[in-house]
Amino acid sequence: MAKFIFNMQGLLNIKEKLEEQSKTEYGKALNKLEEEKNILLNLENSKKQNIVNFRESINKGVKPNYIKSINQFISLIDKKIEQQVENVNKAEEVVEQKRLVLLNAMKERKVLEALKEKEKENYFREELKKEQKIIDEIVSYKYNKA
Repeated sequence: MAKFIFNMQGLLNIKEKLEEQSKTEYGKALNKLEEEKNILLNLENSKKQNIVNFRESINKGVKPNYIKSINQFISLIDKKIEQQVENVNKAEEVVEQKRLVLLNAMKERKVLEALKEKEKENYFREELKKEQKIIDEIVSYKYNKA
């Protein structure tokens, strides 16, 4: 019996490589998103901690310059938080784009794999028919000879 050869195997191999590349890019995008979220969380925690420290220092009595500098620092953190929220949103958009690219690559690979399986089934069905025909010819030859 001859070996089955899928005539679009090269294309299937390319699609598999593209899918792997898409998975890698998607994973990197997810990692970047997590980093951005962690930065945002750290900024929010820093703001909360500074507010707590400020409230504690008010009870002890503070100079007006200290109050002014803390307010400026908290305003600066607020601006950084706003910027970081934008960074997180951009990272989420990139993750969504990479996810869609990955889904498309997976669909294309699955279509080719399904086609390969269908062609393989047809090939083996045809091979089985050929073998059955050869067997029938042998049986017919032996019958006619006898």
